[in-house]
Amino acid sequence: MNMLMLKIRKSSALYNSQLLRVGTWLALLLFFSVNLKAGDPQEDFKKAGAYYQKQDYENAVKNYEDLIKSGHVATEVYYNLGNCYFKTGNTAHALLNYERARRLAPDDDDINFNIKIASLKVVDKMDAVPEIFYKRWLKLIASAFATDTWTKIFISCAWFMFFFFALYLVAPSASMKKFGFIFAVLFIFLTGSVFAFAQKSYAMTFLDQHAIVSSTSVYVKSSPDEKGTDQFIIHEGTKVDVLDELGEWKKIRIANGSIGWLKQTEIEII
Repeated sequence: MNMLMLKIRKSSALYNSQLLRVGTWLALLLFFSVNLKAGDPQEDFKKAGAYYQKQDYENAVKNYEDLIKSGHVATEVYYNLGNCYFKTGNTAHALLNYERARRLAPDDDDINFNIKIASLKVVDKMDAVPEIFYKRWLKLIASAFATDTWTKIFISCAWFMFFFFALYLVAPSASMKKFGFIFAVLFIFLTGSVFAFAQKSYAMTFLDQHAIVSSTSVYVKSSPDEKGTDQFIIHEGTKVDVLDELGEWKKIRIANGSIGWLKQTEIEII
């Protein structure tokens, strides 16, 4: 009886080992097949560019969109996709992708120029509500550099602040202590200011939510309900700020300060 049990265990172990080998081979086969199917993103990017050069914008759009869906997000991909949509007359999606490119590279002159050109085709022309001066200055200064640049400046200022504070503590002479104290106070102020700019830059880039109207025209409601009062109408390509959401509805604000609700299917988040 004991011998029989021993044989069964050995046979079971051999069977499990074989299953493990088969499973490993299947996993490797699946891995390589998925990677072969996914292709080389650089080659796919070049292929999309070749379609664009041939003025085959529909296939170029498809290839750029496939790159984005597969997770290969880059400034150049969004920028080129925006160009393709602009060439096909799809102003809303052109602006959407230009804005997505600008989120990644806010200082890029070509992107900012193309946004201005594409915006000329948007029906809605409205003047922005003037902001309080200090908010306007904060936003203007924060947008001067990308968030990672502000972070590097903040770290540099913080090191100088600690250096001069340490100098003030250990300096052997009164004049050196005075020198260290003055510059420590100066860099405390600079570090705090740069932190505020970095925080604002981060919020503008990653936290503040904006969207582009994708419907040809749509009425903005007074409440998140089909029965809500029609407050005003906006058109395809208009950029809006997204303030809140409730179910399938988004609370939005347009440049002139007007606020209302839209269905999320009528806009695309940048």
